[in-house]
Amino acid sequence: MSDVKKLKEKIKKLKVLFVDDEEQIRDMTGKLLKKFFDEVTICKNGKEGLDAFLKTKDFNIIIADIMMPKMDGITMVKKIKEIKPDIFTIFITASRGDYNVEDGLYDLYITKPISYEDITLIMKKVSEY
Repeated sequence: MSDVKKLKEKIKKLKVLFVDDEEQIRDMTGKLLKKFFDEVTICKNGKEGLDAFLKTKDFNIIIADIMMPKMDGITMVKKIKEIKPDIFTIFITASRGDYNVEDGLYDLYITKPISYEDITLIMKKVSEY
């Protein structure tokens, strides 16, 4: 069995909350994530993402854009980590601007669009978590 298949088996049952305000990124990345994770919830802004989290509090991974309307990803993640501090968090962004993200708020930082290689990196990091 290949390393990717082994990783996929190990992490496929984890529940992912994916939040991005760009429809094309949501669609493309959502399809990619669903190839690796059995349960992916997709939201279009931080407020919607926080509401989805608060309904169940049952997510293992957050993948969130930083800059979004209604509530940015940093604010959303801070609120979620007040409830579930050990949730694995990945920030994605179109550019590596200085967003003043404090240490400990995220486990991984990826530039959009998310690629197959990024998903492999995510699987490796999550499996070690």
